[in-house]
Amino acid sequence: MKKLFSSSLAIFLLAMLVGCGSSPTTGNTTTGANQGTTTATQSDQEKPKSKFPERNIELVVGYKPGGGYSDWAQAIAPFIQKHLPNKVNVNVRHMEGAGSAIAANYVQKAKPDGYTIGIYNLGGLAGTQLAQKVDYDLSKVTWLGRLSLDPTIVTVNSKSPYQSIEDFKGKEKVVMSTKGLAANATLTGAVTFDKLGVKWQPLNHNGTSETILSVIRGDADVTWGSIDSQKQYIQNGDLRMLLYYDSERHPDYPDVPIPSDAGMPELNEAFNTHRLIGAPPELPADVRAILEEAVQKSLEDPEFHQVLQKMELTSSYLNGDDTQKLVNETLSSFEAYKQVVTELMSSDK
Repeated sequence: MKKLFSSSLAIFLLAMLVGCGSSPTTGNTTTGANQGTTTATQSDQEKPKSKFPERNIELVVGYKPGGGYSDWAQAIAPFIQKHLPNKVNVNVRHMEGAGSAIAANYVQKAKPDGYTIGIYNLGGLAGTQLAQKVDYDLSKVTWLGRLSLDPTIVTVNSKSPYQSIEDFKGKEKVVMSTKGLAANATLTGAVTFDKLGVKWQPLNHNGTSETILSVIRGDADVTWGSIDSQKQYIQNGDLRMLLYYDSERHPDYPDVPIPSDAGMPELNEAFNTHRLIGAPPELPADVRAILEEAVQKSLEDPEFHQVLQKMELTSSYLNGDDTQKLVNETLSSFEAYKQVVTELMSSDK
């Protein structure tokens, strides 16, 4: 019995030694599991990233050089280029006509690969879409962000007999200098004059500078436009502001009334200029993320703000999702002025 116990003990100790000796194997098994985890992590890290962009990008502007949209495009293009992951050029292409609808149509139908993007006049294009058959649909554009919010103003020649917007009430044959009947500023003027019972006729131009000079020369009585594009002419005394479209008066021009001061509160912010940047519908998510990030970083770039300050421009950024919400709200609000907008657009054929 004693001999049997000793044998059993020997076998037990041998098994223990074998077990201890096999611990490296156990350790290797654990290491193997860890290696498997590491391999999986490496596999995740090594997933192919988007190679976008691999060639130059085209930034389309729906107006001729010299206007506010052209200035914005020329200013931001180098910074979008700067903040893209690969070294490519962002080239500005002007494609003026039809209140920028030609450019919007072009971008809408472009291949959704990120190599064609555009700068959009939300108000003007929303009105055109409401009243006419167009190839673009603002609700389906892949929005990359809002660049700026630019309140609309009414200006006249500094020597004009019109001292207030109410002075136009009931007038006939008033000449409005415009960038075309489809422009956001023209829609603002048309709705305002409709409420004041003014009969007017347009004097159309292809760009902002020509539109302003027409009033300065005395060819036209009045014009509507963004405050940023006209500020320098107000400051040098060529133009005088009659109305500022916003919920509050401008701090630099506290004597200039807003629409609610003239009995039109519903027009305070209805037609302000939003400059948006977008791409064709169904843009791949990875490409959209790269472009949207480049736009955001551009607007956050201190060097870009220095450029804007020199140009006397201001930015007001919204990301792509918030821009989409803004577009949907604008399209809905324009329904309230459908009759005036439709009549205006029908005369632009």
